[in-house]
Amino acid sequence: MEKKSEGSLLLKTNRPVGIVGYGVYIPQYRLPAVEIARVWGRSERSVPIKEKAVPGLDEDTVTMGIEAARNALARAEIDP
Repeated sequence: MEKKSEGSLLLKTNRPVGIVGYGVYIPQYRLPAVEIARVWGRSERSVPIKEKAVPGLDEDTVTMGIEAARNALARAEIDP
């Protein structure tokens, strides 16, 4: 009885697989560090950032994920 090699147990694809593009989405609105420090009752110097990107009222994680995916397709020059 022949023993199968370890490689034969793995699934094989019909075509090459890999990462050909990536995409990100950063919301356009910014919250200044001064405001963050004020709300937390701290000095402006205690906040290690200058500003923070925050989503708009109509943006959620799904919306931002779709925008990132669109950017990835555009960067990879793939027709959706």
